[in-house]
Amino acid sequence: MKWNIPKSNVKGVSVIICCYNSASRLPQTLAHLNKQVVPEDFFWEIILVNNASSDNTVECAKSIWQNNQPVNATCRVVDELTRGQMYARKKGAREANYECLIFCDDDNLLDENYVYLSWQVMKKDKMIGAAGGQNVPVTNVAAYPDWFEAYKDKYAIGIPADESGDVTHRGFVLGAGLITRRALFLQVFHDKYPSLLNGRNGEKLTTGDDFEYCKRLLLWGFTLYYDKDLKLKHFIPAERLTTDYRDRLMDGIREATKVLSVYDRALYLHNKNKHKNRWRLLMLTPLRILLVRIGLSKRDLATEQQVLFYLSPFGDSRDEVTNSIKKFLNKR
Repeated sequence: MKWNIPKSNVKGVSVIICCYNSASRLPQTLAHLNKQVVPEDFFWEIILVNNASSDNTVECAKSIWQNNQPVNATCRVVDELTRGQMYARKKGAREANYECLIFCDDDNLLDENYVYLSWQVMKKDKMIGAAGGQNVPVTNVAAYPDWFEAYKDKYAIGIPADESGDVTHRGFVLGAGLITRRALFLQVFHDKYPSLLNGRNGEKLTTGDDFEYCKRLLLWGFTLYYDKDLKLKHFIPAERLTTDYRDRLMDGIREATKVLSVYDRALYLHNKNKHKNRWRLLMLTPLRILLVRIGLSKRDLATEQQVLFYLSPFGDSRDEVTNSIKKFLNKR
């Protein structure tokens, strides 16, 4: 399968910060971006997407940039009135001037080499769909609660591997600090394939939009990459270390898992059959289903029915999520 991935030698990165009432968090985030170290011939930009904020997020950012702008960078604000992280990310991607994107959350403190190294990582292989690095927690409380160690991975914290390399087998890279390609991101979330998980909207702790992006990349044959030198600190304030916040977060994760598990099933079947002849399989599967039904085969009936469903250009499921994934997989 061939992909229309722009081949650009232009050095540059677009850092997209999606903000909803972020004024209290932005100073630290922008301070770390202001310290980025890049070569003299490397240019980049910061795009702050104001996602219907009601505080002074925009004024805060402009004030900081007025006094201190990063080396070789331009900084600007764009508005996205529809609440939801995915809507804000799409707006930022459409506005971006560079092919390499970094999605920097408003509480992400990027290491000084993060921006330039991100561009270097994505140059390694055009089939790297998304990349990430080491995410470690920092907080403004004296000590983390006793339960935090068991739940820290739910806070976009983690070190995926001992060494840099392909982490496709993990099925995801963390959304905090996620690096990807502009054209690819906009293809994956084209209006024909709306996201099933649109991220937090300022009120609900909905989640999983970053994982959905990774699942979609894998369904289209792209890989995931980890670089141990990509480092960021994820700031977790006291108000996010309460049991109430934790439980709301877990509720959001459980809801997202219902959708992500359908992706995982589709991905399993896709990987199992992707090297087989599609048309031969399409003709054989109905026979296999018949043999199972009359007791002459021990194959799993549900699995064979799912294979036929994803292979066939016809037919719909009663499940909207499954239908959407089929449409995306077959690029209809």
